[in-house]
Amino acid sequence: MLALMLVLVSQWWLAAPADARVDKAFGEPVTIGSPIENVAIFDAAFGKEDGRDVMYTTVTGKPAIFQVVDLVSREVLCKYRLEGTESSWTHVTLPDGTVYIGGNGKLYTYSPATKELRDLGGIGESVVYGLTYDEQGRVYFGSYPNAKVGRYDPSTGEMRDYGSVMPGQSYTRATAYHNGYLYAGIGIQGSLVKVNVETGEKEPIPLPTYGGAVQNAQVYQLDAAGKYIVAGLSGGNNALLFYDTEAGAWSDTYFLDNKGIRLSYGEPGSNKVYFVQNNRLMELDLISMEAVDTGIEYTTYLRNTAWIEMPNDPDLPGKSLATVMWSGAVAYMNLETKKVKSVTYPFSGNPIPIQTLEKGPDGKLYMSGYPGGKGASYSPITGEIETFSLGQAEGMAALGDKMYFGLYPGGRIWELDVNQPIQDGVNPKEIYKIPHQDRPFIMTPGDGKLFIGTIPDYGELGGSLTVYDPSLGPEQGFTVYEDVVHNQSIVGLAVRNGKLYGSTTVAGGLGIDPTETAAKIFVWDIASGKKLQEFVPSIPGATVQPGMISGLSIGPDGLLWAAADGTIFAMDPETMNIVKSANIYPSVSNYGRWRPVHIRWGEDGYMYTTLAGRITVIDPNEPEAAITLSTTPLMTLGDDGHIYYSDDTLLKKIEVTKGSGAVHIPIEIPLLNGSFDQPAENGVIPGWSSLFNLTPNVSFGLSNEQSVSEPNSLRITDASTTETVAVASDSVPVKPGTAYTARFQVYLKEGRTLASMNYYDANHKQVGGTSLQITAGSGKWQQLEMSAVAPENAAYVRLVLFCSQLWTTKAYYDDASISYTETVTPDQLPDWLESQIDQGKVRHPLAQQLTNAIRQAHFHYGEGRLEQAVHQLENALKHLERSGEEDIQANTRNGIQSVIRAFIQSWQ
Repeated sequence: MLALMLVLVSQWWLAAPADARVDKAFGEPVTIGSPIENVAIFDAAFGKEDGRDVMYTTVTGKPAIFQVVDLVSREVLCKYRLEGTESSWTHVTLPDGTVYIGGNGKLYTYSPATKELRDLGGIGESVVYGLTYDEQGRVYFGSYPNAKVGRYDPSTGEMRDYGSVMPGQSYTRATAYHNGYLYAGIGIQGSLVKVNVETGEKEPIPLPTYGGAVQNAQVYQLDAAGKYIVAGLSGGNNALLFYDTEAGAWSDTYFLDNKGIRLSYGEPGSNKVYFVQNNRLMELDLISMEAVDTGIEYTTYLRNTAWIEMPNDPDLPGKSLATVMWSGAVAYMNLETKKVKSVTYPFSGNPIPIQTLEKGPDGKLYMSGYPGGKGASYSPITGEIETFSLGQAEGMAALGDKMYFGLYPGGRIWELDVNQPIQDGVNPKEIYKIPHQDRPFIMTPGDGKLFIGTIPDYGELGGSLTVYDPSLGPEQGFTVYEDVVHNQSIVGLAVRNGKLYGSTTVAGGLGIDPTETAAKIFVWDIASGKKLQEFVPSIPGATVQPGMISGLSIGPDGLLWAAADGTIFAMDPETMNIVKSANIYPSVSNYGRWRPVHIRWGEDGYMYTTLAGRITVIDPNEPEAAITLSTTPLMTLGDDGHIYYSDDTLLKKIEVTKGSGAVHIPIEIPLLNGSFDQPAENGVIPGWSSLFNLTPNVSFGLSNEQSVSEPNSLRITDASTTETVAVASDSVPVKPGTAYTARFQVYLKEGRTLASMNYYDANHKQVGGTSLQITAGSGKWQQLEMSAVAPENAAYVRLVLFCSQLWTTKAYYDDASISYTETVTPDQLPDWLESQIDQGKVRHPLAQQLTNAIRQAHFHYGEGRLEQAVHQLENALKHLERSGEEDIQANTRNGIQSVIRAFIQSWQ
């Protein structure tokens, strides 16, 4: 049992074996470089260090780099790698000068006195948000994905976990401490929670709506100011709200269109605070609650701030309000001169991961990074890389001479004219924002239009279909169809003959669970803007009902191809019947949330796809014939026919060249009683045996209740979650290094079942294999298969049909077989034939006749005379047909004939 379960676990990511029927040669991956290097900063804190005004910040990267910069001299004083963290959303400086940094589930601390940085650990969450502190110097923080609150006490080293402050929610995005209570800002569904920091008692405080004037959204910002807890909402109309801690109620004062992550405080002793509204810096009197425009325009988000004096700068007399910007520059806002000055500091940038990769109309490869801020183009012809300002593009598409980018957050669409110079703010530029949507993951051109499928906002279900007609321009050309497939998001699109074919994921925005259980396919009439059809496909060979279907593409064969989990399948676009299907990676299930699988078509007619997150090359005529090259979710084909793909921050290339001309003959290994039609003798099924003791709860036997090939099938029954049943075939010899495929029919009546193909060494000790979990397709026969390469020390293989002790089942199996493919290249053909002769399988004079014909065929092939080569192969076939049993054994004759006929078909 342990061995079977270990196979399940260890083979979860087992790649499909390379199938040489895809007749191409693939070079070793070549690293082009890191196209996108960026200084991406989410947050900073300010302080004094050795008498200098300094800023503490973290540059996003792998790992993130915490840096200390002198604001006046513009020197980076020191840097520290935050191992285990890629970015920081929150920093805070305590009154004693100690700095705390929130990372990927970890809290770090930096001492300006000792210059030491320490990793303090966390509370088991993925991200730390919203740092604040109390009178005792204890530091509080929020988290994702369980909306927890934590506290670190530097005097004791204790890390306290207060648990989820609002079960069912994902984010505690902000915190603020006031008079013995911690206030936690919740998202996705916005709320405020008051936490007693000693007892841990929690009190929810619903957000006000002011009669509908304020739209609810996640609480992104919290600050304690005077008697108020100031809450900034991200989303809706971006309200800034004030909770009166003395009255225990929300103030009547609120402001809309706030643009901030933190509130700014006036000079010490002042009752003033500052925030940004409609791109204006506003000054609020906390006594009168009246806000006035300072006369300063500031167009980005206000983050942590400090009052800093910049000597010898006439634009910034006295002290200016300083805040960090996304790019790492610091903006100084001077209340006297009303000027804003941006100062760039020499932060060390980092290569950032490639988020999207697509070929443009000019043949260049376009990329965006994560986090957003920069995009890049790469020319395969010149090798030139050009970077430009760009947010986090989730999807891209080329249409005409334009490149379109779908940006997160906010479902924003940008346009780049590839015939014009790149100029930040001008080309590319934003042309539209899709309402209520967040992530445009799929963008597909067709019929002169651009079709966009999106994921909705945080906490929402139901993606949109957006259609853009460039001939009408951005003002009139966009049409949005909401919730096309109820409560599902669109991640696949393809266009053919006036119809749009779409596919979905059951997932919505972050922070909400799906309500639907299965992804769908739909058909859309482009002219009328109406949905014609919607259905859940029954995919042959799929072992689970997929929650995401993507990769939609019209192939050169006119079929509509799609991908789900490890399965590739094709539909007739007129009838929508599935006509081809192959489960290339049968051990993969529940693959993907939003990011689509992509399918590209080479001029060679092969499919190049990111099925199950792996570069997979497939022969569409025989979709089970596939080669796995590398692991990545992002890949495209260049105009040069080579494969370009992302490896985290790196852009890489795999050169594709002409193949060997090999032919491939499937060879089936005799599996005793694979059809289960031989009768049992004294309860023993010929060719099959039990691996465990049978009890009244677990059993197996021949059955005529269900069968594919009559009269019988194998029935296995498991009625217990503490026992198991497993039936194994007799051992069959194998050749190490050869890929074997097990095929069988299964009828799942109840529960779930499993099958494994296990390899054993000469001592019958298991040395490898692969497994398949079957949970879908109940109530019908389905043909499944699994493949794996025999390890170096493998001597035998067995097919095992079973049920884990953790599950129950009633299932039937039939028509089980194991096979491999004999591969012979033209150059190997003469030697291959001679090996058959040397083994005594072909006698003289037939052996001499075949040798002469094959050598002549090989000679003509080498000279490019295919017609003469085929003629010689046909002569060889005639010699075989005239031969008798004394010349060659029947099975050897059949094998040689199969190889020769395969070459004839290939050369014709």
